[in-house]
Amino acid sequence: MVIAVTGCRDESSAQGNLQSKAPVTACSESVQFEPVVSDYFSIGKLCGVDVAVVRSVVGKDTLVHKYVMMDSAAASLGMDLQHRGFPEEWHSAVVLRVPLNRVAALSTSQVGYMLRLGLRDKIVGVSDGQYIVDSVLYERAQNKSVASIGYDASALEKLMALNLDLVLDFTTGGDYDNYEQIARTNLPLMLTSEWQENTPLAKLEWIKLYGILFGLRAQADTIFKQEKQKYETLKALIASADSLSSLVSRHSSEHCPRVLAGMSYGGVWHASGGNSFTANLVRDAGGCYMWASDTSRELTFSFEEVYALADSVDVWVNPSMFATTDEILALEPRVKNIKAFKEKKVFQNDGRKGLGAGNDFYEGAITRPAELLWNLTKCIKGSVPGVNSIDTSYKWYRNIYNF
Repeated sequence: MVIAVTGCRDESSAQGNLQSKAPVTACSESVQFEPVVSDYFSIGKLCGVDVAVVRSVVGKDTLVHKYVMMDSAAASLGMDLQHRGFPEEWHSAVVLRVPLNRVAALSTSQVGYMLRLGLRDKIVGVSDGQYIVDSVLYERAQNKSVASIGYDASALEKLMALNLDLVLDFTTGGDYDNYEQIARTNLPLMLTSEWQENTPLAKLEWIKLYGILFGLRAQADTIFKQEKQKYETLKALIASADSLSSLVSRHSSEHCPRVLAGMSYGGVWHASGGNSFTANLVRDAGGCYMWASDTSRELTFSFEEVYALADSVDVWVNPSMFATTDEILALEPRVKNIKAFKEKKVFQNDGRKGLGAGNDFYEGAITRPAELLWNLTKCIKGSVPGVNSIDTSYKWYRNIYNF
């Protein structure tokens, strides 16, 4: 089921200016979308301006939002899309005047894209400053020069007071979703869904949309191109090294370690599906994900089903939110018999943390996929083929036995 959710910001001054203008002839063109890796956004041109379609999957539904982004020159002709001659299916799109100057970024991923583009000063509101890793933005949230919006009854009031050009929000279908309340105001709203992407490069590609929103498209394209080249080069080197290893080794697990992900709660093991971001990153890093053949996004098993595989697990990644072996054992003592646990090969993605409760895996790592791939490959394989452009100081994954 697809649900189209669109709206248009109240541009009273622009509407007033239109009253004295004759209708513009309809443009006969259709949207010219660019080819993208992403499954959740499209960008292109329509009637001479930038447009985007953003999709968010919520349960069995897909929310679809359309955006038209006009710079000052385009906006001077009026921001009423019907008057401008846009196709009827775009008349209710959200119209944004770009470049944006004041934004509330309610997910840490959104913050990550903006920081990579040097847009820290454009962020005037975040969901919760405690979860920001960037030290400057964290301090601004602590001294309240950047607002922490939260999810309580005062959230809308805080947003309304910020004089925003855009609220960047997201939806999981959970109890904390507040986008519907925001949409009922005249605040311009964009739901991003980069967290639903299944590959590192698809997740990175969202930086192109931010480039359009902030007038930095060329810079965003350059970042994507360079990071993609680094990632694909490293991925090819890893695959080549594995192929060579398989020729000289009788044991396939030596060149393709079997990787387990997730953790057990109440006897139920929760893991990423075989076509998830985690599974694809593990594959690119030279690992064999335990459930690689499954096409689901998320999987659940009884602990006994996972325990039956215990002797074949070479590496264990992402054990939920647990930072130490003691925390893991306190919840489920039986994991001590998993091979990777016994051999001290358990890796958590919290190696880069902020001054508060923030984890850079969800903020900075999204815009540096090559470094992330290098980091995980080092954990899984023990060594990584050399790529001079990789910054090896970025280490999001760390062995939980080390500290």
